Amino acid sequence: MELTMTFAPIAAARRAVARFGREEGASLSVEAVLVLPILLWAFLASYTFFDVYRAKNLSLKANYAISDLLSRETNLLDMNYLLGAEKVFKYLTQSDSSSWVRVTVVYCESNCADPSRTLRRDWSKATDSLPTFSDPDVMSHLEPIIPWIASGERVIIVETGVHYEPPFSQNLTGIGERDFVDIVMTRPRFAPQLCWNGVNCGTGT
Repeated sequence: MELTMTFAPIAAARRAVARFGREEGASLSVEAVLVLPILLWAFLASYTFFDVYRAKNLSLKANYAISDLLSRETNLLDMNYLLGAEKVFKYLTQSDSSSWVRVTVVYCESNCADPSRTLRRDWSKATDSLPTFSDPDVMSHLEPIIPWIASGERVIIVETGVHYEPPFSQNLTGIGERDFVDIVMTRPRFAPQLCWNGVNCGTGT
């Protein structure tokens, strides 16, 4: 008798658990309250993740377009040309006035095949009052990323920047505002070098 009463609560608990497992009834309102916030966050986060990759891809492709345009140029460039290139960049990236473009033409002055090479610039120009590069700036900022350049060759370095604002708050998705900066290097295609109006090509400024 005592043994039966001892196992009775355990048997009752098992039956209750079994009934709970077979129960298929639920409250839609309670399920909605629990699941809807998770679904909403997943939608906002996924949309933002894809949007930030889309914006980065547009920024890089637009830089390649500007670089290809400059590499084919055989005429003298001026600030109006560079501002026009910036407009093209803004159009391709669907950006606002925060975008900028900087172009620097670099050549190797000495020790071109050695790690101790000396690089110089023919000229460096930028939009939006962005600082340009002097010869020391070329050596300190650009030399580590510039590939091997044969003596007498030039490389056109195009830097672009665009500000990105996510469609939703960073508190919801974890992705905040940022600047996309891309650097693309090309060689002149149809001329020995790309020249700037008023600059003696080949001698720098």
